[in-house]
Amino acid sequence: MTGDRIAVIIIAAGYSSRMNGFKPLFRFKGRTAMERLIDTYRGSGVRDIYIVVGYNSDEVMGQLKDPDVTWVLNESYAEGMLTSIKKGILALDKNIDAFFMQPVDIPLIKSKTLDFLTDKYYKCSRGILYPTFYGEKGHPPLISCKYNALITGSPDEGGLKRILEKLEEDSVCVPVCDRAILMDMDKAEDYENLLAYDQLDAPDAEECRAIRAYYKVPEPVCRHCDAVEQIAHNLFMKLDSSGIQLNGNALSAAALLHDMMRNEKNHAAAGADIIKAMGYDSVSKIMATHMDLDVHEQEPLTENELLYLADKIVKTDRICSLDEKFTQALRDKGDTPEAIENIKRRWLSARSVIHKIERITGTGFQYDKTDISGQAWEDTYRK
Repeated sequence: MTGDRIAVIIIAAGYSSRMNGFKPLFRFKGRTAMERLIDTYRGSGVRDIYIVVGYNSDEVMGQLKDPDVTWVLNESYAEGMLTSIKKGILALDKNIDAFFMQPVDIPLIKSKTLDFLTDKYYKCSRGILYPTFYGEKGHPPLISCKYNALITGSPDEGGLKRILEKLEEDSVCVPVCDRAILMDMDKAEDYENLLAYDQLDAPDAEECRAIRAYYKVPEPVCRHCDAVEQIAHNLFMKLDSSGIQLNGNALSAAALLHDMMRNEKNHAAAGADIIKAMGYDSVSKIMATHMDLDVHEQEPLTENELLYLADKIVKTDRICSLDEKFTQALRDKGDTPEAIENIKRRWLSARSVIHKIERITGTGFQYDKTDISGQAWEDTYRK
């Protein structure tokens, strides 16, 4: 008899024979792979956490001082991962409805990915759910406990994959926006790649496009975001060569995603809230101010200001001058004194960002040989 609880079985029993170290204890930003996964699952609301250990079990349990996890010892760990999976399944509480099967060497999955899988599990009638990134299956699968007896009673040859392949008709693939479902650490170079990925603190370009696809962002809006990102990136590179250190990864991601909820009321905040829920706080904060931003010329230049400016000099998916962008805004939306004042305020903020960039670089602000200083519009407006 099962209930409505979802658990995770973290497999941490193997030798790590191809690594120069022990995988469960490899560190990411000060936390071990084991701790990182526990935090991720708890962030998704999973409270039933089972950890299967074998090789170096005393060391793992000694380092992780967590009274709320259930330790499962597999003395037969040398016989393959399926023996650990079986041990984990046999230890599950009878009220568990389904479980994530999580290898410890895929440590950087995100809580939002688990949310996607859990939501889909309760909305569909399938017993096995695979996360996919651009069509490629990754970890962790979410498996109904109705298959517990089948898995624990199967021979060990071929592993869990062979067992689940026979259940294809009861499985479904769930697209997620998370490259980390495919990133393991079988070799030392894999660990280096994971460390580099973890340092991004932002979705990469492919993940951003997966996010846009998931939220069904219209193609014209995607083209606009791509154009804004190109300008923001070029400005970042120019400033970087002038010694200004900014977060280019977060800036590019924010540019690619800034209009993802364009059809929603207060779309800047709506998009920022979604990205914050995915764990990208820095990206969210940049996205939140792309429509309105108070700029103080004596303060250091920020990523928020670069995105704000880049967005203001792109019309649809092409670069335009501030003159053109704000003259069009006056024609389209300047029908009340309040609207005119808002347009003026935004224009002045964009000009202030340009002044900052000109002071830093020591050159006039030009892009692709197009003068976009906005001086002509200022003169016209003041008349």
